[in-house]
Order: sequence, then structure tokens, then C-alpha cells
Amino acid sequence: MSSWTIIFRASGLALVLGSTALAQGPIEVQSLDALDPLEVGLPDAALGISLWDGSDADMASRVLALLPEASREGYASPALADLARSVLSSGGYPPAGGRGNPGLPVLRADRLLAAGGVFEAYDLLERTPNLNQNEALSRVHAELAFATGNMRSACHSADALLRGREQAYWLRARAVCLALDGQDSAAELTAELARNSSEDAGYDTMLYALTLDGSPPQALPLIDSGLKLSMAFQLDSETDLDTLEVSAAPGWLQRFVHGRAMPAPVPASEPAQALAAALALSGPGRTAGLETVLVQGVDRSIAAGALSGLLDDAVAGDRFTVAARRYGREVHTIPVTRDTLGDGYRFALAALLSGDLRTASQWRDALMDGPPQPQPITAFDETGKPIDPLDDAMMVEVPPAWVPPSPRRMVNLDLAIALARDRLSGDQTAALLGAHFEAYGPSALPDMLAFNRLGAGEVAGLRPALLLSAPATVGPEVLAMETAARSGAGAEAAMLAIAVLAGSPLNAETLSRSIVVLDQLGLRRAALDLLLERLVARAV
Repeated sequence: MSSWTIIFRASGLALVLGSTALAQGPIEVQSLDALDPLEVGLPDAALGISLWDGSDADMASRVLALLPEASREGYASPALADLARSVLSSGGYPPAGGRGNPGLPVLRADRLLAAGGVFEAYDLLERTPNLNQNEALSRVHAELAFATGNMRSACHSADALLRGREQAYWLRARAVCLALDGQDSAAELTAELARNSSEDAGYDTMLYALTLDGSPPQALPLIDSGLKLSMAFQLDSETDLDTLEVSAAPGWLQRFVHGRAMPAPVPASEPAQALAAALALSGPGRTAGLETVLVQGVDRSIAAGALSGLLDDAVAGDRFTVAARRYGREVHTIPVTRDTLGDGYRFALAALLSGDLRTASQWRDALMDGPPQPQPITAFDETGKPIDPLDDAMMVEVPPAWVPPSPRRMVNLDLAIALARDRLSGDQTAALLGAHFEAYGPSALPDMLAFNRLGAGEVAGLRPALLLSAPATVGPEVLAMETAARSGAGAEAAMLAIAVLAGSPLNAETLSRSIVVLDQLGLRRAALDLLLERLVARAV
């Protein structure tokens, strides 16, 4: 199955499921014509309909502008990207003076894309009324529709636009739609109008192939837009999206093509040989090979070797948290044996970051107690009488005594599980925090202060360490964030917290005060997930 087909199906499923859930919500009781784009939200978003209370249009624009832009690199922290998507997917009454503001929903969609919310942004815009009255928002919608394979939706935006439709982008979009509809002459005339405005040789090459040649060019031109991505697929439905040259594309599209667009691995039929071959490789080929072993169902003990290799590579590339979220859901399928427990510490942390607390706890217990003990074999003689189990032939070989991982590792794992369970108070967690702080020192100081401000007991040495630390400065965003939180301006405070946490480096004051604001806004789980991610990054 081509990777494009996977995208198309995933997008369609997200739209169907999202539409069903939305139909059950309160948004349907209003006339769609009366809705402002900011009032459109997705189910299970972080904030409620009063999210912009206490803010005006100017402050809303300012705080949105502080978040990472879609054209750039995006978020280094998966947990922070999750939080940003949830906040930006929230719909509610616009800020004061913001109803009908054409720029705010465009900023919101852009920042949602920066957080990896391609399908979320597309889903939001599919539900947004009067898109055709906002050229910039229509263009975002069309680009997302083209990129995700929803050609009918993209062409509808191109046809329905009221103002700005004479721009080169829209002329080229309509030319593609005409070509797909079999109207080649009209497509060429429309493309000629676009050429009179600006040149785009790559587009012209692909359009020529679509209308006259019928076969893809030997080498596809640079893909710098969702429109060109859709053209590449129309020319060759088996296009491998991961091999396309997208360096000229905006950041969100690059991440989408090289991340979300990867096809699912085909399970290896001979896992042992496939594992050996994959481990001998490097780069993307090694990753792809290990993934084929990880997803196979022939031998899950061998899959453990593939998971170990993938996590090794992630640690070496300083991206363990990203890999853990991708592969951690497989940990529950790995059998707990003496061999697999050799990597049980990282397996447990990966399961935890993927949201599987139960599996993480099971592996934690096995790390402490050892693998399941082999059961004695009961045999019977010809009369049906059990043979004496003390008979040497019936004895099971006793394995060596189990040695748990180092105390530091077990402290890290127990503390991570306590975080996932939101069990910060109590003597046990205080002892874990103290041991962790003693092991990691200044690098853990910001987190220790954040834990303390979230309700954990003070760890030994925290106050002396704070007193001896360098003077902590906080930016104006922190001050504005706390003021917004006290004023009940939820969206404003949350976005300022996200902007602050996306910065680097974070000192103790900046981290802890941002975490506290998230807690005050009812986003405690997100705050704990951020701290959990930081803990795991140190612990591996």
C-alpha cells in the first residue's frame, strides 16, 4: 500500500470520527452562520468555551505570535507539542474585539501546524463556516487538503473563494482541479494566467505531465507546497513520500512528509535473519529493518532485540522520548524473560511515555523480583504414579540468583511511575525525589522546585542548592503569564506558558512558575507529563 493511501485513509477516518463526536457537542445548537472561526473546536480539547475571557484581540494576537511558527522547526518536546495541540484545538467565544478578526484564526491554524496538528487543523477548518471569505485561512485549508489527499475539499476551497482568487496560487490550484476533472484545455489556460503573474517551472513540469504527457517526469521537482505534493501523488500513486525532496517546503510540511507520512512497516517473516541484517545497517535502512522485526508476530522475544536496537539508536541521537512514544506501545507484547529484562529498564520507561502505566509497572516488578521461575516438570510412570520430583532427570536447572538493576535506576523508574500516577505527596515520593536529586544534582534543581510547588515535600538540600544557585532571571512572558492566570485569562496564560516552556534553557524559576500556572489552569496532567518527559530524558 502506498504511503499516500495511508495518509488518505487516516485523514478520512479522523474526519469521520471527529464529525461524529462533534455532532454530539453543544456547538450544533448554534447557527453555523453565526459562528466565528475561533468558536470552532475539537472534542476533548484542553480548554472550554470561555477560554478567551479576560483577553482582547490585541493580546490574543500577541500570545499566539509568541508560539513556534509552522514554517520553522516546531517543538523539541513531544509532551509540549501535545499540550499546544490540545490548547489550540479548543474553541470558544472570541476575545474582546476579536469577532470577525481575519488574522486570529490564521495565526491559530499556523501555530497548530507547528505543533504537528496537521489533521487537527484540517478537521477544524473543515468545520469552519464562511471560509471563502478569508483568503489566508482558505489557503491553509487548501494546503492541508492537498497534502492529506482530500482533493475534493481542496478544490472546493479553490472554487468557492470570493476575494483573492486571481492570485497565482489559486489559479494553479484550480488548474490542477480542472486537469483532474479531464478539462485539460481549461487547465492549461488557467495555468497560463498564473505564469503571467509568477514563474514556477516545477509546477509547470508536473502540470504538463498531468494534462498532456500522462506519465511522471524522470525526476520530480522540489516539493514546496501541499499542492505540489498532491500533484506528485496524482502522477504516481506509489510515490514514496519519504524520498521526496521537500527541503524548500515549510517546516510543517517537511515534518508531515518525513514523519506522519511514513508507511507502516511490513512484518518480517524470518525475524531472526531480519534482525541480524538490520543491526548490520545504519541510518534509515537500519530503522526500517528493525521496525519490520518489531511488528512481526512470529517471535516476540526477537522483537525485543529490535526494540532494544531502536532505543539504542534513539539514545545515541538524543531522541529517546520521541522513540519511546512511537515504540512504547509494543512493550506489552514482549515476554518477560531473563534475557528481555536486560533491557527492561528502558522498556518500562518507553511504556510509561507511551501512556501504558500498567505495563510499565509490570516490568518494574519483574526488574525487582526477577523473571517468572520455571515450574517443576511433573512426570508419571506407566502406572500413573508421579515420579519423584527429586529424580535428577526431572529436576529443572536452577538459574543464577536474580540481581535487580542499580538503585539509581530503580529510583528513577519508581519516581517516573509516581509522576504518572500523580502521587507527589507522601514520604515515599519524598524519598525518591531526594535520591534522584542527590544523583543528578544541579541538572535536576529546576524540576525539584517544580515538584515542590506542585505539592511534593521538600527534598533534602533543596533550599541550600537554591541559595547557592546563580541568580534566576525570568522573562516578561513569565510575568504576563502569571498576571493572565490571576485575571482568569485561560487561553492567554496557557499559551504564554507554552511559549516559555518552548524556550531554552529553562532555569528553576521559569520552569516551576510555568508548571504552576498550568496546574492552576486545570492542566495538571499536562504539567506532570512535561516533568515526566524531562525526568526520563535524564534517566536514560
